[in-house]
Amino acid sequence: MSLSYKAAGDHRRDPAADAFASAQPSFSWYYLAGVDVRNSRPGGPGRAVVTFGDSLTDGFGATPGADRRYPDELAKRLAASGRSRPVLNAGIGGNRVLNDSACFGESALDRFRRDALGRPDVGTVILLEGTNDIVLPDSPTPDHCTVPGPRVTADEIIAGYRQLIREAHARGVRVIGATIPPFHGSAYWTERGEDVRTAVNAWIRTSGAYDGVVDFDRVLAAPAAPEHPKEIKIKDEYAFADRLHMNDAGYKAMADAVDLDSL
Repeated sequence: MSLSYKAAGDHRRDPAADAFASAQPSFSWYYLAGVDVRNSRPGGPGRAVVTFGDSLTDGFGATPGADRRYPDELAKRLAASGRSRPVLNAGIGGNRVLNDSACFGESALDRFRRDALGRPDVGTVILLEGTNDIVLPDSPTPDHCTVPGPRVTADEIIAGYRQLIREAHARGVRVIGATIPPFHGSAYWTERGEDVRTAVNAWIRTSGAYDGVVDFDRVLAAPAAPEHPKEIKIKDEYAFADRLHMNDAGYKAMADAVDLDSL
């Protein structure tokens, strides 16, 4: 997660950050949605990679302010390989493919053109979204943030993916499909939700609709006990305390799973 700092007054022209020295950090980003940087070097970096999704992309569970989310780690890998490309983080915690939320923003279907395809010189989008479509209808603490919160089917989520893929391809942008990680042990797990996740992941792997696939599920999942085959958890070494998100090691494992040649 990235931190924001607030200070009273107008500090746009301040040469230093002294005004923010005693400010309390916040996980919210209040006014600044992004920063465009013009590269003046000849033969600059390649086309941008947009990582699009929910809190797994936003990086909940990573060390705050340390740039250890999976998009950060992916950018480091690209730079170390000599193929530096901008990696843009378009993750919003709680975001869903199909439904808007008063707390978690417009659905992926509504914001994809602006937040992904509308960025300068985008070449590839990594699409990791769908967890919240599956789990929020079964939230143990439903509130105004989860409304509307109808249970959705695998076919409905897949139809949403297909629409996003069509929009990207119409603009000449590649789409890498990411499988949904497991979440047994979290407060949101249900057998119904696991069935939906399994069906969605099978489609991501085998449909051929994407330009490439990164299988986060297989990288992060611990083997289930034979007597409980649906109770699939994130590996202990990768799991944040809530068993829904990753820790620093888990996000690095996600970045390491991306085939750089597919981008």
